[in-house]
Amino acid sequence: MLDPQRSPSEDDPPLVLKGEPLLLPAGTVAAADADSWYYLRAHYLSESGQDLVGHLCPLGPNATQSFWDYIVMRPDVAGACQFKLEDTDDRGWSKWLIKADGNHLCLKATGWYYRASAYTARFAIIDGELHNDYWRGPAGAVYRSFLVSSGYYVGQDLGDRATLTNCALVPVGAEADAPAPPGAAEPRAVSPS
Repeated sequence: MLDPQRSPSEDDPPLVLKGEPLLLPAGTVAAADADSWYYLRAHYLSESGQDLVGHLCPLGPNATQSFWDYIVMRPDVAGACQFKLEDTDDRGWSKWLIKADGNHLCLKATGWYYRASAYTARFAIIDGELHNDYWRGPAGAVYRSFLVSSGYYVGQDLGDRATLTNCALVPVGAEADAPAPPGAAEPRAVSPS
Protein backbone atom coordinates (compact mmCIF):
# COMPACT_ATOMS: atom_id res chain seq x y z
CA MET A 1 0.00 0.00 0.00
CA LEU A 2 1.21 3.51 -0.76
CA ASP A 3 1.61 6.11 1.96
CA PRO A 4 -1.92 7.37 2.82
CA GLN A 5 -0.38 10.70 3.85
CA ARG A 6 0.85 11.40 0.31
CA SER A 7 -0.57 14.35 -1.61
CA PRO A 8 -1.19 14.97 -5.28
CA SER A 9 1.68 16.57 -7.15
CA GLU A 10 1.77 18.56 -10.37
CA ASP A 11 4.43 16.07 -11.47
CA ASP A 12 2.16 13.01 -11.11
CA PRO A 13 2.38 11.13 -14.43
CA PRO A 14 -0.67 9.35 -15.85
CA LEU A 15 -1.13 5.64 -15.21
CA VAL A 16 -0.04 3.87 -18.39
CA LEU A 17 -2.12 0.73 -18.67
CA LYS A 18 -0.08 -2.41 -19.32
CA GLY A 19 -1.08 -6.05 -19.23
CA GLU A 20 -4.49 -7.56 -18.75
CA PRO A 21 -7.09 -5.64 -16.73
CA LEU A 22 -8.26 -7.07 -13.42
CA LEU A 23 -11.33 -9.23 -13.15
CA LEU A 24 -14.29 -7.58 -11.45
CA PRO A 25 -14.23 -8.19 -7.69
CA ALA A 26 -16.98 -10.49 -6.43
CA GLY A 27 -20.21 -8.68 -5.66
CA THR A 28 -23.12 -6.88 -7.26
CA VAL A 29 -22.30 -4.40 -10.04
CA ALA A 30 -24.42 -1.24 -10.17
CA ALA A 31 -26.54 -1.27 -13.31
CA ALA A 32 -26.40 1.65 -15.74
CA ASP A 33 -28.08 2.50 -19.02
CA ALA A 34 -25.45 3.14 -21.72
CA ASP A 35 -27.52 6.04 -23.10
CA SER A 36 -27.97 7.92 -19.80
CA TRP A 37 -25.87 10.49 -17.92
CA TYR A 38 -25.18 10.00 -14.21
CA TYR A 39 -23.65 11.67 -11.20
CA LEU A 40 -21.65 9.52 -8.81
CA ARG A 41 -22.83 10.10 -5.24
CA ALA A 42 -20.96 8.57 -2.28
CA HIS A 43 -20.25 8.80 1.43
CA TYR A 44 -16.84 9.98 2.60
CA LEU A 45 -15.41 11.04 5.95
CA SER A 46 -14.43 14.56 6.93
CA GLU A 47 -11.11 15.13 8.68
CA SER A 48 -12.98 15.03 11.99
CA GLY A 49 -14.71 11.73 11.14
CA GLN A 50 -18.11 13.19 10.20
CA ASP A 51 -19.98 11.22 7.54
CA LEU A 52 -20.45 13.40 4.45
CA VAL A 53 -22.43 12.70 1.28
CA GLY A 54 -21.16 14.22 -1.95
CA HIS A 55 -20.38 13.83 -5.63
CA LEU A 56 -17.32 13.33 -7.80
CA CYS A 57 -16.36 16.78 -9.09
CA PRO A 58 -13.52 18.33 -11.02
CA LEU A 59 -11.32 20.39 -8.71
CA GLY A 60 -11.35 23.31 -11.14
CA PRO A 61 -12.98 24.29 -14.42
CA ASN A 62 -9.77 24.87 -16.41
CA ALA A 63 -5.99 24.92 -16.33
CA THR A 64 -5.81 28.35 -14.68
CA GLN A 65 -6.26 26.59 -11.32
CA SER A 66 -3.55 24.33 -9.93
CA PHE A 67 -4.56 20.67 -9.94
CA TRP A 68 -7.67 21.59 -11.99
CA ASP A 69 -7.85 18.15 -13.65
CA TYR A 70 -7.90 16.18 -10.37
CA ILE A 71 -11.17 14.73 -9.05
CA VAL A 72 -12.48 15.61 -5.59
CA MET A 73 -15.60 14.96 -3.51
CA ARG A 74 -17.93 17.90 -2.90
CA PRO A 75 -21.27 17.96 -1.06
CA ASP A 76 -23.18 19.90 -3.73
CA VAL A 77 -24.31 18.39 -7.03
CA ALA A 78 -23.74 21.76 -8.76
CA GLY A 79 -20.61 21.37 -10.85
CA ALA A 80 -20.43 17.60 -10.31
CA CYS A 81 -19.14 15.44 -13.15
CA GLN A 82 -21.81 13.96 -15.36
CA PHE A 83 -20.75 10.52 -16.56
CA LYS A 84 -21.89 8.25 -19.35
CA LEU A 85 -20.67 4.67 -19.04
CA GLU A 86 -19.43 3.49 -22.41
CA ASP A 87 -17.44 0.77 -24.12
CA THR A 88 -18.06 -1.84 -21.41
CA ASP A 89 -15.56 -4.67 -21.84
CA ASP A 90 -16.22 -8.40 -21.53
CA ARG A 91 -15.15 -8.30 -17.87
CA GLY A 92 -17.82 -5.69 -17.00
CA TRP A 93 -15.59 -2.58 -16.69
CA SER A 94 -16.71 0.65 -18.42
CA LYS A 95 -15.00 3.83 -19.55
CA TRP A 96 -16.59 6.83 -17.83
CA LEU A 97 -17.00 9.72 -20.28
CA ILE A 98 -17.27 13.18 -18.68
CA LYS A 99 -19.90 15.30 -20.39
CA ALA A 100 -18.47 18.76 -19.65
CA ASP A 101 -15.15 18.33 -21.46
CA GLY A 102 -15.22 15.01 -23.33
CA ASN A 103 -12.43 13.58 -21.16
CA HIS A 104 -12.64 10.31 -19.23
CA LEU A 105 -12.24 9.45 -15.58
CA CYS A 106 -8.72 8.09 -15.16
CA LEU A 107 -5.86 7.52 -12.71
CA LYS A 108 -2.47 9.07 -12.22
CA ALA A 109 0.40 6.60 -11.71
CA THR A 110 0.28 7.66 -8.05
CA GLY A 111 -3.36 6.52 -7.71
CA TRP A 112 -5.11 9.93 -7.77
CA TYR A 113 -8.22 10.28 -9.95
CA TYR A 114 -8.23 12.88 -12.70
CA ARG A 115 -9.74 13.77 -16.08
CA ALA A 116 -7.79 12.53 -19.10
CA SER A 117 -8.18 12.41 -22.84
CA ALA A 118 -5.46 9.94 -23.85
CA TYR A 119 -5.31 7.52 -20.91
CA THR A 120 -8.47 5.70 -19.94
CA ALA A 121 -8.91 3.23 -17.16
CA ARG A 122 -12.28 1.53 -16.66
CA PHE A 123 -14.49 1.63 -13.59
CA ALA A 124 -17.43 -0.10 -11.92
CA ILE A 125 -19.41 0.30 -8.72
CA ILE A 126 -19.42 -3.02 -6.90
CA ASP A 127 -21.36 -3.46 -3.66
CA GLY A 128 -21.43 0.32 -3.22
CA GLU A 129 -17.68 0.87 -3.74
CA LEU A 130 -15.95 2.43 -6.74
CA HIS A 131 -13.35 0.10 -8.29
CA ASN A 132 -11.14 0.30 -11.38
CA ASP A 133 -9.62 -2.30 -13.66
CA TYR A 134 -5.91 -1.75 -12.90
CA TRP A 135 -5.62 -0.88 -9.22
CA ARG A 136 -6.89 -3.30 -6.58
CA GLY A 137 -9.22 -2.07 -3.87
CA PRO A 138 -11.88 0.60 -3.69
CA ALA A 139 -11.46 4.35 -4.20
CA GLY A 140 -11.26 6.67 -1.23
CA ALA A 141 -11.18 10.41 -0.51
CA VAL A 142 -8.85 12.38 1.77
CA TYR A 143 -8.58 16.08 2.51
CA ARG A 144 -5.43 17.76 1.26
CA SER A 145 -4.54 21.46 1.39
CA PHE A 146 -0.77 21.70 1.87
CA LEU A 147 0.93 22.70 -1.42
CA VAL A 148 -2.23 21.78 -3.36
CA SER A 149 -5.61 23.39 -3.97
CA SER A 150 -7.70 22.29 -0.98
CA GLY A 151 -10.25 19.53 -1.36
CA TYR A 152 -11.18 15.91 -0.64
CA TYR A 153 -9.05 14.25 -3.34
CA VAL A 154 -10.17 10.88 -4.70
CA GLY A 155 -7.56 8.16 -5.04
CA GLN A 156 -6.49 4.58 -4.47
CA ASP A 157 -4.66 3.04 -1.49
CA LEU A 158 -5.76 5.73 0.96
CA GLY A 159 -6.59 3.32 3.79
CA ASP A 160 -9.86 1.75 4.95
CA ARG A 161 -10.93 4.88 6.82
CA ALA A 162 -10.98 6.88 3.55
CA THR A 163 -12.97 4.39 1.42
CA LEU A 164 -15.89 5.88 -0.49
CA THR A 165 -19.01 3.97 0.57
CA ASN A 166 -22.62 3.77 -0.59
CA CYS A 167 -21.52 4.80 -4.09
CA ALA A 168 -24.47 5.17 -6.43
CA LEU A 169 -25.05 6.31 -9.99
CA VAL A 170 -27.81 8.92 -9.85
CA PRO A 171 -29.40 9.82 -13.21
CA VAL A 172 -28.92 13.48 -14.13
CA GLY A 173 -32.24 15.23 -13.59
CA ALA A 174 -33.32 12.75 -10.92
CA GLU A 175 -30.90 13.81 -8.18
CA ALA A 176 -33.60 15.73 -6.28
CA ASP A 177 -35.87 12.67 -6.36
CA ALA A 178 -33.13 10.12 -5.64
CA PRO A 179 -33.50 8.33 -2.32
CA ALA A 180 -30.93 9.13 0.33
CA PRO A 181 -28.07 6.66 0.22
CA PRO A 182 -28.21 3.88 2.81
CA GLY A 183 -27.01 5.06 6.18
CA ALA A 184 -27.22 8.76 5.24
CA ALA A 185 -28.56 9.69 8.66
CA GLU A 186 -26.23 7.36 10.55
CA PRO A 187 -22.61 8.25 11.14
CA ARG A 188 -20.16 5.60 9.98
CA ALA A 189 -17.86 3.97 12.48
CA VAL A 190 -14.48 5.63 12.43
CA SER A 191 -11.25 3.82 13.11
CA PRO A 192 -7.97 5.64 13.67
CA SER A 193 -5.97 6.21 10.52
